Amino acid sequence: MTKLLTCILTSLHFARRSLLQLVFFHKDWVFRDGNERATDGDAANFARRSPWPMINILRTEQVRKAQKGIPTGLVYTQNERTLNSIGSSNLKEMLESQSWTSLSDVEVDR
Repeated sequence: MTKLLTCILTSLHFARRSLLQLVFFHKDWVFRDGNERATDGDAANFARRSPWPMINILRTEQVRKAQKGIPTGLVYTQNERTLNSIGSSNLKEMLESQSWTSLSDVEVDR
């Protein structure tokens, strides 16, 4: 599906002109970048997990504007640290039950 949608954007010249970005979410998402989080049990994978398959369509220009005020990688690093502190087993349980009430007391240092 990822390749198909990317090909469609390319054929419409959206990807080539960097107008849009696609961000995919799925209940079984696993990063495939070769780092240690490339295993199913790593909590960082839950950053892109969702009870339902979703595709976020982002306007590249708006993403770049939002990133200007944030040091490169800060949000990702903080999200990964927060997810690891919660733990993959807890995150898996929340995803399966579709209940995130136990996250109400989790604080993220922004």
